[in-house]
Amino acid sequence: MALRKITVEENVYWYKSVTKYALETEAATFEITVFLEDHKQTPLKISFVTSEDLYAGNPLNTGVVLTRLSDKETENINLNRPKYIRECILYGLKMGWNGGNKVAVMDGLEILKSLGYDVSGLCPKEGIVIAHGKEYLK
Repeated sequence: MALRKITVEENVYWYKSVTKYALETEAATFEITVFLEDHKQTPLKISFVTSEDLYAGNPLNTGVVLTRLSDKETENINLNRPKYIRECILYGLKMGWNGGNKVAVMDGLEILKSLGYDVSGLCPKEGIVIAHGKEYLK
């Protein structure tokens, strides 16, 4: 995917997203990489590891209905929408990324939880451990 531009809090960022599927673990990964303009060496990387839907593919790429725990309202979450890219950038900034420093890969499901969504239906199958943005069999 080509880089796309987004402005958040008067700063210009460029981002891309990719999806991956690990056949041996049946885990899907939606990965977002964000760069502050002119700072390509220090990206924010966010990895959303979920179960793969055999027909629809990666649920966060095609869209999945999640419930907000606070008010039980549902929302169709598709990470290709700029609204969610903005939320990821704001989360990264809150967690110490400033565009010019290196940070560890962030867990995207934690971002969705921080936004108040129930992500329990997205979690990978039993026997899969997520560590540092990678899937491993137990």
